[in-house]
Amino acid sequence: MCGIRLQRGTWTYDGQTCCSKACVDELRPKCSICGKIIRGEYRKSDGKIFCGDVCFRTTLPKCKICNVPIKKGFTVTQYTYCERCMEKTPTCFSCGLPGAYPTTLNDGREICVACMRWAVKDQKVAQQNYDRARRQLEAWTSLKHASIPELVLVDKNEMQRLSKHLRKSDSPVSVRGLYSRQTMMTKKGLFGGWKEAPELDREKIYIVDHLHDSVFRVTATHELMHDLIHEHFPRLKEAPLWVHEGLCQQAAAELCQRRNYADVLHGIVECPDPDYGDGYRYINGLMGFEGWGALKRWMETVDVDVLPKIAPK
Repeated sequence: MCGIRLQRGTWTYDGQTCCSKACVDELRPKCSICGKIIRGEYRKSDGKIFCGDVCFRTTLPKCKICNVPIKKGFTVTQYTYCERCMEKTPTCFSCGLPGAYPTTLNDGREICVACMRWAVKDQKVAQQNYDRARRQLEAWTSLKHASIPELVLVDKNEMQRLSKHLRKSDSPVSVRGLYSRQTMMTKKGLFGGWKEAPELDREKIYIVDHLHDSVFRVTATHELMHDLIHEHFPRLKEAPLWVHEGLCQQAAAELCQRRNYADVLHGIVECPDPDYGDGYRYINGLMGFEGWGALKRWMETVDVDVLPKIAPK
């Protein structure tokens, strides 16, 4: 090991002969964390060697809530949670993630600390975010709203009353904290459909209160896109629901990318719902490198009659 001529006393390690214990130690594995020479048993994981459990645990992901290293747990978006926190911690209705020390609203919704801090709670703040979302949507599409739907902020109970005809496929979206519980009512129907709904006032968009402001703006973008489609692309009126939801989710995703709303974007991209998720993924594929220009031409020329009832995968 050191190049010195071997004397009478030698040491052997891993098939190699050494002149001293010091040279043997040079051959022994070293802990990837503390650098300590390992003379006994050791742990190995992902190509790294650890002198013991203490060093090994420093490489484990930590639970976002309790900060304890996790050997076995769950990953939601880019966050990790231990089994205990995942089971015991209520899910925030706004971000859809487990949230420590949540606030319980009067209508029973649980909201995490982070979302509560930035929650849209009153009409004035809601209108500011709504107008901001509208301006950003108009900038992306180069289209203007002929008339701007009135924004109405409601709680969960009122939203459930207004949306009593929820599609069954919206249920899993709600569980995952995406847009069915956060989706607004449009002037022409429920959740982006063009079905007439006499029980709803026209030219109004309803959004549940206490959404994180980023989620609120994404939701507003989604529903305002429904209104733009109705005003500028009436030929799509009879298009399948996945077309409408896919287009609106695409508009929402564009806002997420521009404003770096990574968690909300992940929910859009990975959504399993056949209308919201598959619809978005098909529409997103139409844009290619050209972006909105290609999508606008498709909206202007597509033969609605030959569109499949279910979004292609």
